[in-house]
Amino acid sequence: MCGPTPIREGRYLQHVVTEIARSQHSSSLLEASTSRSLVLQPGEVLINQDAVTDSVYILVDGALEVARSLDEGSAVLAVIDQPGTVIGEIVAMGGGTRTATVTAAARTEVIEVSAEEFQDQLRKDPDLADDLVAMAVRRVEQVELAEILSRHFNVVDQASLSSTCDRVEWRRLSHGETLFEEGDLSDSVYIVVKGRLAAHAHDPDAGHETKIGELGRGDVVGEVGLLGHAPRGASVVAIRDSVVARLDEPTFLALIEAHPRMMIDVALRAVERARETRWHSSPNTVLAVVGCRRIPVGNLVDLMEAELQRLGTVHRLSPELVDATLATPGISDAARGEVGDVRVSRMVHELELDADHLLVEVGQSPGAWSSRALGLADRVVIVVPNDITPNEAGELDNLLGACPVGVERVVVVQRPSGAAKPAGSALVRERFGASGVFNIASGSGADASRLARIAVGRGNALVMSGGGGRGFAHIGVYRALSELGFPIDIVGGTSIGGVIACVIADAMSPDEILEWARRHFPRALDYTIPVVSLTKGDRIAQSALSTFGDRGIEDLWRTCFAVSTDLTSSRLHVHDSGSVAVAIRATSAIPGVMPPVPHGDSLLIDGGVLNNLPIDVARAKTPAGKVVAIDVAPPRGPGAHGDFGLSVSGWNALRSSMRGTRSPYPKISAVLMRSMITASMLERDSQVSRGLADLYLDLDMRGVSMLEFGDPAGVADRGYEAAMPDLENWLRQLEASSEVE
Repeated sequence: MCGPTPIREGRYLQHVVTEIARSQHSSSLLEASTSRSLVLQPGEVLINQDAVTDSVYILVDGALEVARSLDEGSAVLAVIDQPGTVIGEIVAMGGGTRTATVTAAARTEVIEVSAEEFQDQLRKDPDLADDLVAMAVRRVEQVELAEILSRHFNVVDQASLSSTCDRVEWRRLSHGETLFEEGDLSDSVYIVVKGRLAAHAHDPDAGHETKIGELGRGDVVGEVGLLGHAPRGASVVAIRDSVVARLDEPTFLALIEAHPRMMIDVALRAVERARETRWHSSPNTVLAVVGCRRIPVGNLVDLMEAELQRLGTVHRLSPELVDATLATPGISDAARGEVGDVRVSRMVHELELDADHLLVEVGQSPGAWSSRALGLADRVVIVVPNDITPNEAGELDNLLGACPVGVERVVVVQRPSGAAKPAGSALVRERFGASGVFNIASGSGADASRLARIAVGRGNALVMSGGGGRGFAHIGVYRALSELGFPIDIVGGTSIGGVIACVIADAMSPDEILEWARRHFPRALDYTIPVVSLTKGDRIAQSALSTFGDRGIEDLWRTCFAVSTDLTSSRLHVHDSGSVAVAIRATSAIPGVMPPVPHGDSLLIDGGVLNNLPIDVARAKTPAGKVVAIDVAPPRGPGAHGDFGLSVSGWNALRSSMRGTRSPYPKISAVLMRSMITASMLERDSQVSRGLADLYLDLDMRGVSMLEFGDPAGVADRGYEAAMPDLENWLRQLEASSEVE
């Protein structure tokens, strides 16, 4: 059967039955007054899936088929034909409903024992209970593997399922444990049955390992190396407690030989991974939500669940829901190795198998359930009030003590509706060792939806290029997206794109941003003696400080980033934390035009030098979401309008410009601006060609100088008119594709 190995475990169970019969503590189960012999004819049902019965059956003779109803129909997952096999012990021990239908495959005789008699015997023989629980765990895992093969690869014939399940080797990985190392011999493939794994490969440019992807339930690992007889191309590590089934080469080849379609599916997944520099498994995500006692996280989870239902199938778990579903009070807190643990583990697995996303409420008390919930999580969402007390923080620390080291945490600061702009968010993030922080207004459905999308990697990102005064077109694009009802969760950019990203992230409306631009930009260039730069940079710094004060990027309402270039190390610097004012000054520090910004021992300048349209940064923040990229950089730089020779006279150039006719001399501002972004044009083209943006718009802003900041409204209107038709068409296509799915 697919579960206990028929010969070994069948003989073992027969021995168990014999030992029960010989028990000196009470009459044996086989001779109990409540036991009876049943004879089933072929096709007759012994147990119905989802039925509320709790008897235990012992096979005497014949054969039984174990089948489960799936979306695609019914699949036979096991055949039980070994006399002495115990059937139905999981429900009898842990309560709940039947998880499969058991039907006679031939004339079959079984002995039925009541749950009361069975449990009485277990109480008298604790070792027997431990043995049966251990076997039940193995049986459940093998049935789970059979379900994955059925659902993901359409392997539904019983012979293949039984043969594969009997021959696999099981690996149980704790968080952080390595499955295999890059360069190891490729002698097998693995199927992820539970949990999540991360793949890391050596990056010769960076000089260290980098994460290249994630794998979840149903994913095949190591198939490329095995089929190509090549060493492992990456190291694979568990990022939460996981169970994988190892198939050696003969077993895997026999399976794909019997099911060629599986080979096609596996190959297509491998090709998709090879095409992307960073790949991810199917978007199945488990979020564990925990909060302070005075914040009812159930309300927030309600709102998150409603949004995630728009993106796929969602299931929700809490101690109360588990107890009610399994009809056994307190079973949710069954410890590992206890009888109830098998039932709870099975229920959790079934829900995860059936859902795109799983929302798990951790509860308020440390215990077996909170440990299970935190161990399941791909990401832990910690909900706190804006005025959290030390005692409340300590209680959360106690709960989070069961969280495996390395599991990503995000903090959600719930603020009263209408409260002052957020502040101090970075301190809360650091207090709980979180990778990010979200500010949400209490009861705001829009904020909860934004949190839900980002938490499962499905956020909507708007990324905007540098381009000087042409960048006011971004305001028009933002207005168009707002009118079309496209929610923006993540916003970022370079140079003026990064500046506008910060004001969008602070929940300013398009009209408010235009008014802000009118006040601050026309006199932004404060020229000075050109020793360090043409301008002092003071006006932009003062504008940023007057708008944001000493607030950090973490204090903005939307997830935000701006990029600058580390002139000292020649690397990109991503501002997604720290001072907003520093980010604005650094991202817009045009070389030669504005002074660089000190950052420790380094100097930061405009991000356009290396990456004028950071699509890749946005994509990393939303692996499975939508990225809209807006490019306002001129497609061509300044050209020669006459041969002025190998040298230039400043006086001649000045006289030429004063005549009002076309001058053969390029302007210094145009040369500086174009020189700054020339190198990043290739990077932009590469990112666009790799499909990192779902929508790339190259807006034609001819006639607007890159250092012309006097007409924000006019340029914004041009951006709105240029972008609106493409945005409308793209959103119609998205809606149509969603309806098809």
